Amino acid sequence: MSARWMICLVAWLAAPTWASDLPRPFDAATPATLARDFAGKPYILAFWSLECGHCQAELRSFARQLRARPDLPLVLVAADAPELAPAVAAHLAALGLDPGGHWAFADSMPERVRFAVDRKWRGELPRTYFFDAAHRARAVAGAVDASQLAAWMAENLN
Repeated sequence: MSARWMICLVAWLAAPTWASDLPRPFDAATPATLARDFAGKPYILAFWSLECGHCQAELRSFARQLRARPDLPLVLVAADAPELAPAVAAHLAALGLDPGGHWAFADSMPERVRFAVDRKWRGELPRTYFFDAAHRARAVAGAVDASQLAAWMAENLN
């Protein structure tokens, strides 16, 4: 049985305990919503997937950072198929993260969502965008290391 189907099976079996705590739906309109929500403020937009090994290491690192600094303006988005939202929620909860406080792709055409985020993004994961207060973005393809995150925090957060 593939890992994806195993995750779906586990999510389906566990669904009654946390179905109301699914990630928020992330679609092509969400980047504009985030820009409004973070108007004049810096934030980090990080995309990951259940089946991406590098994403898992980065996600664990982000979870530690959020526990240490709950005010970190970090938006986590699972780039998995919409039907995997329950598995995404279970995975976030297992990491000690509130699934309802994060996002998951809600469009069955991921290209549409990626295009709304960044016309140059071809789907590689993990993918992180560091936004300053003026919302100038710096994209990082691949896992973000601790020094990159620390430098952004020192430059953008008080």
